[in-house]
Amino acid sequence: MTYGILLTLTIWAVLVALMLRPPHRPLPLARAVYYLSVAANELPMLVLLLLALTVSSSLLPDDVDPTLGPLPTVAGIVLGLFLLVGLAILQRRIIRSRAVIAHTMDLSAEARPFRWTWPAPLPLRPREVERIAGLAHGPGGREHRLDLYRRRHRDGAATPASPAPVLLYFHGGGYRSGSKHFESRHLLHRMAQRGWVVLSASYGLRPGTTWPGHLIDAKRVIAWVHEHAAEHGMDPSRIVISGSSAGGHLATHCALTGGDPLLQPGFEEIDTHVAAAVVLYGYLGRYYGQRPGEQPASHPLDLSVSGAPPVLIVHGALDNWVPVVQARDLATHLRDGSPSPVVYAELPGAQHGFDVFASPRFRAVVGGIERFLAPLEEHEPAGSSLPATNTPGRPG
Repeated sequence: MTYGILLTLTIWAVLVALMLRPPHRPLPLARAVYYLSVAANELPMLVLLLLALTVSSSLLPDDVDPTLGPLPTVAGIVLGLFLLVGLAILQRRIIRSRAVIAHTMDLSAEARPFRWTWPAPLPLRPREVERIAGLAHGPGGREHRLDLYRRRHRDGAATPASPAPVLLYFHGGGYRSGSKHFESRHLLHRMAQRGWVVLSASYGLRPGTTWPGHLIDAKRVIAWVHEHAAEHGMDPSRIVISGSSAGGHLATHCALTGGDPLLQPGFEEIDTHVAAAVVLYGYLGRYYGQRPGEQPASHPLDLSVSGAPPVLIVHGALDNWVPVVQARDLATHLRDGSPSPVVYAELPGAQHGFDVFASPRFRAVVGGIERFLAPLEEHEPAGSSLPATNTPGRPG
């Protein structure tokens, strides 16, 4: 064993230890752990493969990096065993996450998208999906642009034969950063493959835009769907709002404030109600700097849910960026007053950003989302095909 291999094993052992129990404080450490582990936590088998290839190279003769003595070699073996066990635990958590999705969404064994897909984790756009980029949905510049994804039509038609349901997605980034090209790519591609029209939209960010400007921008995209429905073959009565992190905050507010004229300046006459909402590791607290009681309310728990559409909430149990208690509280708030299905899935071992890669865990989540939204394809309410008693979510 060489010094280089020992250093590599030490660094990975520290990172895996932090992934097993990610810290919430201090914040700089919590954020650093998230950025360093967002890939490894979703793809532990790929990490194991890369480490095995690296360590195997140390078995070759090396005159530059001298071989270590017995004591450091033993330390290296111990570190290697710890990594093996730690990565196995991370993989076990992924398996448990998939089981939570299967149970929550009542997926049959045949329908479960639980294949060994970790060797191909990049969410590349399939050839049968086309993208129309940079469509303007508001008066601004880059912050008011969206990309449209749809299934290619073999007959050359520009739009589908009948209007398709719409999945509208908003990216995360804490309202100060982020891109419509980053998270949930696999979800967007899969829904486009199913025949949906999928929109990934930008919106104004801080400091140029503040609350409720972000929400008004989001509602402008819903208005855009109504205005351009015929052009792109979209059905405005079947709009599903979705988002990750800050985008999940936006999706929640769009779902619970449909038709509010105060949040639609200049387009008050457009019906901005949505058919369902999908919230992925959403930030579900109060907007930065807003005080309790200030209007319009930015905390989802301050909103009425009496007219809420069906909502699916998916959150990681070990999210050290947005505490999982926020997702649990929103699910409880909705179930206490919403007339529509509320489904909550809490993923063991998942952290923030579990949708960045087409990982086995996120593929399972996407399978659950497809199950939740499938009734809309038949013009039925989202979630209506799930058992009425199906309200699991927190793993045992």
